[in-house]
Amino acid sequence: MYILQTKYKLQEFSPMRKHKILTFILSLFLLSCSSEESEPEDCAGEPGGDAVCGCTDSTATNYDSLATFDDGSCEYLLNGIPIKWIRTYEFSSNSGMDESWCVRQASDGGFIIAGATDYTGLLIKTNSNGEEEWHQLYDNSTALYSARQVSDGGFIATGYYECDTLPGCYPDIYLLKTDGAGTIEWEQWIGTAENNDWARDVIETQDDNFVITGTWNDDGWNSKAMLRKYSSSGEFMWGKTFSSSTANEGNSLMETSDGSLIMVGYSGEQHGAYKHFMVKADSDGEQIWKKKTQSVGDALLYAVCEAPSGGYVAAGFCNSWRTNFLVERNGSGNITWENCYIEESSNYGYYDMTPSSDGGYYLIDDVCYLTKTDESGNIIYSVRLNHVNQSVIELEDGDVVIGGFGFREGNSGGPISLLRLDPSVLESNNH
Repeated sequence: MYILQTKYKLQEFSPMRKHKILTFILSLFLLSCSSEESEPEDCAGEPGGDAVCGCTDSTATNYDSLATFDDGSCEYLLNGIPIKWIRTYEFSSNSGMDESWCVRQASDGGFIIAGATDYTGLLIKTNSNGEEEWHQLYDNSTALYSARQVSDGGFIATGYYECDTLPGCYPDIYLLKTDGAGTIEWEQWIGTAENNDWARDVIETQDDNFVITGTWNDDGWNSKAMLRKYSSSGEFMWGKTFSSSTANEGNSLMETSDGSLIMVGYSGEQHGAYKHFMVKADSDGEQIWKKKTQSVGDALLYAVCEAPSGGYVAAGFCNSWRTNFLVERNGSGNITWENCYIEESSNYGYYDMTPSSDGGYYLIDDVCYLTKTDESGNIIYSVRLNHVNQSVIELEDGDVVIGGFGFREGNSGGPISLLRLDPSVLESNNH
C-alpha cells in the first residue's frame, strides 16, 4: 500500500511499520485531548472548588460566618490581650479535676503536657498549633509534675503516687518512661517506709540517664531535698540528700554545660519560716556548694535556668507567699542581684521561667500574670492571662507559649489550657 509520497519517491511501508505509525498518531491524538487546561483551585486547594476561606472559629474576634474553610487567620483576645490561639483540654466531668503542672516543647515543634485528671497521671501530646495528637492515662492515684522528651524520642515523667487513704500507706515517688506515643516502657514506685516522698522535676543528663529532685523522708518528720539518678532503663544508680533544717524540698533541676547539677527549692522548720535553697552538685551528686537565704517572710524557689553571665537565675516567691521573687547567683553561689517585688500586686510567686532571646526572662505566676524582665530582673511589663499559670516557653520565632490550668468564673480550677502569643504586641502597646 502506498500511503506517503516524498519528493524523492513513493515509499511502501511494511505492515509492522504501518502499525507503529498509526499507534504514534493515535497517541498524539489522545494526548491532545487530555492537555486541556486544568480547572483553577479554590482557596482550599481543590480544583474547581467553591470554598470560602476565612476564620471559622466562632470564639475568634474576626470570625466569618460565611467561611467554609479555615485559613488560619483567626485572631483572639484574652483579657484584652491579642493572642494567636488558645487550646483547652478537658477529660474529667468536673474540669476542676483536670490539672497541668508542666508544659515543654517536643522535638517536632509540638508540646508535651504533664498533669493529672481525676487523680490519675496524665500526659498530653500536641502539635505545634496546640491541637491534641494523643493523651495517655497512667496509674490511679498518681500525678505527674514534670515531663520532658528524651534523646530516644520517648518521654520521661515524674511525680508521686498517692496512697495515704490506706492504713500505713504514704505517698511515693512515681517515675515513668514512655515511647514517643506515651506507651509505658518502664515505671518505678520509689519511697521510704511510712513517710512522704515525691518528685517535682526530672531531667535527662548528658550520659542519657535521668536525675530527679523532690523530697525524701527517711527519718520520720525530717524531710530532705534530694537528687536521685536512674539509668536509661530505670535502674537506681545513686541518691543524695541535702538539708539545713527539718523541712527541705527540691522543686526544680537543671544540668549545667559542664555536667554539674543545680537544684532549687526551700529549707526551713516545720510550720516555720522557709528560706530560698540552692544547691550545686557534681555529676555524681556530691555537693559543691549550698546556699540558703531569706529575704522577707517565707521564701521558696520553684524554677531555675542558666544566666547569660554563666551564673544561675531562680524564681519563686518571698514575703510569705504574697510576692514574686527573682535572684541571680554567680558560679560560686554568691548573689549577683535579687528582687522581691513587694510593690507589685499580690501574685503569689513565680512558678516557671525561661530565658528570652534578648537576655532577659519570661515568668509566669500563680495568678496567671506573664512578666517580662531585663537581664537584671527589672520588670518591663506584666499582663494577666487567665487559664495559664504553670509553664512558659519561648519559641525560636520569638513567640511565647504558656500552659497551666488557671481560673475561670465560678470555678477555682479551670480546664488545662495552652496559649500562644506574640510578645512584641505587649511591648508595642505598653502593657
